[in-house]
Amino acid sequence: MKNIKPDFEDSLRPEYKRSDFGELVQGKFATAQVDLLELTGLLLTCIGEDEGIKFRFQSHGHDLADHLQGSWTYEVDNHNQVILRYWQSSQISLAENVSNPVAVTNAEERKELQAALANAVKNLKAKISQSTNTELPNG
Repeated sequence: MKNIKPDFEDSLRPEYKRSDFGELVQGKFATAQVDLLELTGLLLTCIGEDEGIKFRFQSHGHDLADHLQGSWTYEVDNHNQVILRYWQSSQISLAENVSNPVAVTNAEERKELQAALANAVKNLKAKISQSTNTELPNG
């Protein structure tokens, strides 16, 4: 078996020189841009685990499709407005709109979005609680 020792001084092929590439910066792609829809889905998954809820993505404007009673969905409209829904029946839902930034570009804005989503989930749960309490017959 051949003993191969790495050459850290010059790990490039012989036809290339380090100077051909300019300044190399380690870790310049450490933070990646994430689409708002993807970020919203990830945050709602985490919030849902804490609250015991499983969210499903729904295309914006397709709220007339048959849904399962008791299911939770979220959608993002053309203006990046997030709408959370709890389906009381296959076609009737309670909704909560989330006011969020148009673009999320840094950690502080991600925290704000997460807080807004968590608050919206709590508000929607309160609406569900009020709705079920008012539907119960007295006595």
